[in-house]
Amino acid sequence: MNSIEKREVKIPTKEEDDQACIHAMVLSSFQVFPSVLNAAIDLNLFDIISESAPQGEYVSVSNIASKIPTQYHELDKRVDRMLRVLATFSLLNSTTYTDKDGLVERFYSLSLTGKYFLRNQIENLASFTNLTSHPSQVKVWLNIKDAILDGGIDLFNKVHGITMWENMEKDTKLNQTFNKAMSGMSAVQMRKYLEVYDGFQGISTLVDVGGGTGQCLKMILSKYPNIKGINFDLPQVIQHALPYPGIEHVGGSMHESVPRGDAIMIKATCHNWSDETCITILKNCYKALPEDGKVIILDMIMPEEIDSSDATKYVSIIDNTMFILAGGKERTEKEFEKLCKESGFSKSVVVCLALSVFGVIEFYK
Repeated sequence: MNSIEKREVKIPTKEEDDQACIHAMVLSSFQVFPSVLNAAIDLNLFDIISESAPQGEYVSVSNIASKIPTQYHELDKRVDRMLRVLATFSLLNSTTYTDKDGLVERFYSLSLTGKYFLRNQIENLASFTNLTSHPSQVKVWLNIKDAILDGGIDLFNKVHGITMWENMEKDTKLNQTFNKAMSGMSAVQMRKYLEVYDGFQGISTLVDVGGGTGQCLKMILSKYPNIKGINFDLPQVIQHALPYPGIEHVGGSMHESVPRGDAIMIKATCHNWSDETCITILKNCYKALPEDGKVIILDMIMPEEIDSSDATKYVSIIDNTMFILAGGKERTEKEFEKLCKESGFSKSVVVCLALSVFGVIEFYK
């Protein structure tokens, strides 16, 4: 079907058109925001505000600017311009004070959203922001049109001459940034998953395929201490994983084989790969499970219908991210069911959702 029934065209009011106009203007300049956010993280502004006001009080711009190593005249004014942008996106709260001479000074505090960009906590999105702003990734985004016109599936490879994974193996510093980004993001997501999912109860040995440095298993074991955890990832990732009671770190490739366990978890991994590669990984998981075992997939589920919620925005953005950086994609529930059947499993069940789009899907043998 190429078209749907025509709907009656509604003439917008002046207020509606004004709102649409200013919204379009914001979007046309939107590339400024991630640059400001990344710079604020690099300048440690979120942590400066948090440490200056541990109880959530407001901090003056001059106080914030004074904590930056480089000092010069009017530094506070430049910092204020950045903080103002962050406040308009609800990362900071803002208020003003006018003294007896009529001079206005602005004060800021961290918002609930802004706290996710603190570097000094396990759950943070600061490193993930640094990763998405890395020159190697930005260069790929500048060529996204080519991914549409050329029909290729690995734009990163086309731009850089190697895949994203090969690039990280080659660039040690980038690999460390990636590991920090995944660890911080995993901690945020895992807390939300553990709030709604209790399917780890009763598991004896849990294998985390693509588990990074083990952050997810640490959080699971803190709630279910009787589980033996096996953290499985590439050797160059595992070498940065610190020892932890109850967790065995194992290096290897999920494309070749997977350690045995009575349950295997695959978190935020399927979206890295094509259907064919996912099926290979899932077949390896199938071989490593007992007859009553299960695969627990923690991944976003792409909604069939589009709306303008933050959850739908996020899954759509990450879908494009996986496509241009790794040739992967986010999947609908039906697409996960297809992976289930084609990899040999008998049943797929969406057990629950966290944050509306982060799905817990169980595959049974």
